[in-house]
Amino acid sequence: MKKLLPVLFILLLVIACSGEENESVDTITIDDLLKENDFILAEDSGNITALQFRSLIFFNDKQYPEAINASEQCLKVDPTCSLCWHIIGSSWGFLNQPEKAAEAFQKVVALDPDDPIQYNIQGVALSRTGDTTGAVHALEKAIQIDPRYAAAWNNLGVTYFGMDDIGKALEAFDRAIALKPDEPEFYSNKGYALLKKHDYSGALSSAKTARNIDMTCVPAWFVSGEAQFNQGNFKDAFYSFDGGFNAQSNSELWYYQGSKNTQITSDLQAMDAYYSAVASNVRFTGLWDRTTVIQYKIKRYQDTLDLYDQILAITPDYPAGWKNKGFCAIKLSRFESAKDAYERAMESFPNDPDVLSGYGYACGILGDYLKAMNNINKAIELEPASASAYLYKGLTYSYYGQREDAISAYKKGLEYNPHDAELFEALSDVQFKNGDTLGGIINSVRAIIGF
Repeated sequence: MKKLLPVLFILLLVIACSGEENESVDTITIDDLLKENDFILAEDSGNITALQFRSLIFFNDKQYPEAINASEQCLKVDPTCSLCWHIIGSSWGFLNQPEKAAEAFQKVVALDPDDPIQYNIQGVALSRTGDTTGAVHALEKAIQIDPRYAAAWNNLGVTYFGMDDIGKALEAFDRAIALKPDEPEFYSNKGYALLKKHDYSGALSSAKTARNIDMTCVPAWFVSGEAQFNQGNFKDAFYSFDGGFNAQSNSELWYYQGSKNTQITSDLQAMDAYYSAVASNVRFTGLWDRTTVIQYKIKRYQDTLDLYDQILAITPDYPAGWKNKGFCAIKLSRFESAKDAYERAMESFPNDPDVLSGYGYACGILGDYLKAMNNINKAIELEPASASAYLYKGLTYSYYGQREDAISAYKKGLEYNPHDAELFEALSDVQFKNGDTLGGIINSVRAIIGF
């Protein structure tokens, strides 16, 4: 039905304007249409065609509250007007009110019980309310009426994915792909399901197929990035995410497999669009976070810190961002910045061992030895097996010349994580300073091989 609305709008537009001469459609404005509509309704307030036309005018102009009001006026004349109920449901959907959308589409399917399109839309609305059982029932009804309805199979897969039933989700996506093999979204959705199964090779293959169909398929780039990241291919992952951001500037898509609240449009630059997404819905900072992890993995520490500065300028109430910024600032020896970031993080994570130990280390380097040890020891009390806490403890000891204590701390950390390259590197540094050349060489090698 969604695809039919513009067609109906054009048909009604032609009907309304058929009496005009020497008038280009391009010159007609929304105000012109409303004035014409007002004239008709002034003559006959119950003209059902004019009332439907008014609803369509507002809907196609994305004036959704006005479209709802106009549709309700039409329904006072004809309560069985399925088009108006559809406009109401679609409008509530665009206004992010899925419960109200689902109520309206329930009216639609009651009026059009043999139309699979209406059941499909109802299923999507129910899925967004969290009523996955109702959504599955509606989507299965659509498929029962039309077994070749690819969009309904895809939406059924998305619903099963939300229910964490990955097996059924993959079956549904495969049916959608078999029916419509040229739809990139189906492949990217399948890619997300394969990521859930940790089938990273399969996810990469699905993402590649989606991009071969449409290089601007943003979700496919992100599926590829996630798969590469989980396989340890950090540079490839970074470029995949970057490709997704670039593709956003050429596509009008819901960000990251249909986020509920944030639509990124083509009139924004790729990264500006992403900032807009983060500002509107902090829950979707996860992917941005992932790029910072990749930046860090490939040793782009300054780029990573710059990204966090931008994240936190937009979403200062994002505590995980402050925590990660502190960690990155330490890697750049920006200890004042690290201390400030960890202080902000502690407002939300007062008992997080990583925050406490990082904060303690920054304080120690800035001259407050007592505060450093108090926080690091508290971190170890909360998580006795925290190798990073022992690393920071050893680094603090070493900074104050307590080399034997530093060596003990490093060795204790290696008991919990015998493959920690940073601990081996720190230990070798102290050993060289103590004159233990052999020990320093051995642990330098271990820092390289991680064992």
